[in-house]
Amino acid sequence: MNCPKCGHAQAGDQECERCGVIFARLQKREEALPNQAGMEPSVVPRKASSGLAGWVVAMVVGVLGGWYVFAPPQQQPAPDTGQPAAISSQEGEQEGRRAQSSPPSLRQGGAPDQPQGAEGLAGKLAAAFPAGNALEQARNATVFIKTPWGSGSGFFVTANGYIVTNRHVVEVDAAQRKSLKDDVDKMAAELERDLRNREVLERQLASIRDPGVRRQVEESLQRGQEAREKYSALHQEKIAQLQRIERSSWSSDIKIVLIDGSELPVQSLKMSDRADLALLSVDCYNAPFIQPVTDSRHFGQGQKVYSIGSPMGLRHTVTGGIISGYREYKGRKFIQTDAPINPGNSGGPLIDEQGGLIGVNTMVLRDAQGIGFAVPFQEVRTEFAQYLGGL
Repeated sequence: MNCPKCGHAQAGDQECERCGVIFARLQKREEALPNQAGMEPSVVPRKASSGLAGWVVAMVVGVLGGWYVFAPPQQQPAPDTGQPAAISSQEGEQEGRRAQSSPPSLRQGGAPDQPQGAEGLAGKLAAAFPAGNALEQARNATVFIKTPWGSGSGFFVTANGYIVTNRHVVEVDAAQRKSLKDDVDKMAAELERDLRNREVLERQLASIRDPGVRRQVEESLQRGQEAREKYSALHQEKIAQLQRIERSSWSSDIKIVLIDGSELPVQSLKMSDRADLALLSVDCYNAPFIQPVTDSRHFGQGQKVYSIGSPMGLRHTVTGGIISGYREYKGRKFIQTDAPINPGNSGGPLIDEQGGLIGVNTMVLRDAQGIGFAVPFQEVRTEFAQYLGGL
């Protein structure tokens, strides 16, 4: 159907996807407008201005005692200016107060993060999560990455679905897998030893004649059984995790989670042999993406920067800091920042105040606070130039 307020064509019949008007409420207001000729009110579709100084003149034709009645211009909807129509009713005043108390990014007529009519994935996410500034635009382009062995962040760098993240987010760590297997084996041995001790106590219980001692042994066995059940459940969880890792495949087990909670499967995966970087792709149309800053821009110490990611599972969190310096480690350059980089932030973007991409968050200095590092985006260009073209 077409929206009676702005003319936007859509499938839904409850609320306009473009201007946000509630169709039932709009019809109720128009029906309440007085009609000077005493006729039944009529809802008139809006049309584009045709040179009459922006006025949209609607004509209601009816027969009442042989007279043709024309609705006066002031009773018709105002021209579409992209702003909410003025309402003189009490209901309209209540709506106005609610709009004033809403966050600016959620108000009708607020600046959208995408041009009106944006298509594809960018339009879908912009409609669900309006962005009032450049940081929120970058937030919509950031993704949460789930794997059987952990999670991290990433972000779109092209509209056709390429996503940058850290290699350690999507790569099974051999040391981590070995450590998990060692834990599983250790827990199995402890459960076996506990079972043997329990069998000994149960045999001894049969020969105890003192009621007090017997009761103490029985209580001890009961507490031991409860602890054993919890420990056994944890053991089974670790076994299941190890099995998922050993049977995992990036094509089926790595999931890309968007800000609206929807998931996309990975179509391809490329990992750098030299840097902690990986490039994934998903099948989508017109994805929101973060534009890298030009090489001519210099970011000195003290430059304000922001990190976007999912620290401790808190998805699409934005944190701020500054560039603390530039460091070199094992022959590779890193951007040092005090913008928080917690577990789950790895692979997320480091951006400037205009939302321009500077680097890829990758690691923190252990046993320290406020010392994190990001891979300069130039490394991404170097590693994946054949896929990203002139990015």
